[in-house]
Amino acid sequence: WCVIKLGGRGGSIAGLEIDTAHFTGNHVPQISIEAVNLSHLNGSIASTSWMPGALERIVSSEDRRGTGSTPEQVDAAQRACSAVGVWKTILPQTELHPGYEETRMHRFIIKEAEDEVFTHIRVNYHPDGGVARLRVWGVPSSSGQKPPLYSPAQTSELCTVVPHSASSSYFPPAISGLELSSSTLGGRGVHCSNHHYGEPQNLVQPMSGRDMGDGWETARHPDRPSIWVRNESSGLLDSNLMDWAVLKLGSIADEGIARIVLDTKHFRGNFPESAMVEGCYIDDTHIPDNEVADKAEWFSLIPRNRLGPDSLHIYDAEKSQIHNHSGKRVSHVKVTIYPDGGLSRVRVYGKSSDGMNDVHHSRL
Repeated sequence: WCVIKLGGRGGSIAGLEIDTAHFTGNHVPQISIEAVNLSHLNGSIASTSWMPGALERIVSSEDRRGTGSTPEQVDAAQRACSAVGVWKTILPQTELHPGYEETRMHRFIIKEAEDEVFTHIRVNYHPDGGVARLRVWGVPSSSGQKPPLYSPAQTSELCTVVPHSASSSYFPPAISGLELSSSTLGGRGVHCSNHHYGEPQNLVQPMSGRDMGDGWETARHPDRPSIWVRNESSGLLDSNLMDWAVLKLGSIADEGIARIVLDTKHFRGNFPESAMVEGCYIDDTHIPDNEVADKAEWFSLIPRNRLGPDSLHIYDAEKSQIHNHSGKRVSHVKVTIYPDGGLSRVRVYGKSSDGMNDVHHSRL
């Protein structure tokens, strides 16, 4: 077993994700998880030093892989856990599956702990083995939390907006389909109007953006007006200045698009004012990448809609937030930003005829 301190001041726990990737012959057969609230231990040192040897392990540069604790050390740690507080079982002993791609992800909704605050969890392996990643979703404790950045984009019937300052507490609903735009499935950025600060290929990377340089950002239009005018009917900038990027899906969305995510992570003062997304289907007829934008027959997926800084903008077909989401095959998407700026990631989910479809949670 091991004890993990949750980030910040802890919070309520809404869901767990346990990933046994690569542990195909030595995964943990069963796992249980307990949680405790140690918020009475003020300060980062106090919240760690109650566990014997914890501070020494944190500050030490020694690689401890391949080593184990002595029976005496395990007993001392067990006594410390018993003395420090009352632990609550939030996930009883539960079976896990091997780390093959189709069985590696395990997700659990934790309803019993949603009204309590926890700062630490204890992960118990039964009897041993390995887990690749453990993610805990919940609502951070309000104490000491910074307010989110002001955003002109708010959750509405058009879009769900989740600021990254609060994204750790957002547990995305499952959808049927794959992230077809991901580079792991062959998705790629094929062409764009401007790539002064970043390439469109960055938009389809599987992991979250590291910084602004890990996204796609355009140069500012030299003919930007000194004073912007707002269109009274749309509420958006009254300007046709734009930049665009074309992405080729790794696999054709044969049954339309289920979800689109526009991510402005790290782009706080240079995010686009708004964006729209279009789709097209190109068969085996060869069209050079640099001609797709002009020669394809594009149809609307998301009409021009306001964006906000450092946030996820989530459009779901089930909420009627995506046009032409069914009955149209999609091989490429075109993302147009107004008037310029940067995006970190674009994620497009849908069903393909290649047989790899399954129920997935969005990688947000």
